[in-house]
Amino acid sequence: MNQRILELLENEDSPLSAEMISKRTKESLMKTKSSLLRLQEEGKVESTKKQDEIVWQIKKKDDVEKKYEKMGR
Repeated sequence: MNQRILELLENEDSPLSAEMISKRTKESLMKTKSSLLRLQEEGKVESTKKQDEIVWQIKKKDDVEKKYEKMGR
């Protein structure tokens, strides 16, 4: 489930609501929200509020994260 959510969000140009992710992955809204929260804890996705709705997207790496990633190679 988590991998399907990540793939879906990676291929989207704009953030999606949990409801839209649920519909596109054909999973229950409860399971989708649970997976999104888990992915957020892992630092893979982030949520923002857009017009009174919470939307989700792949977490964008900041400059510090990019620097550490390069150092680890």
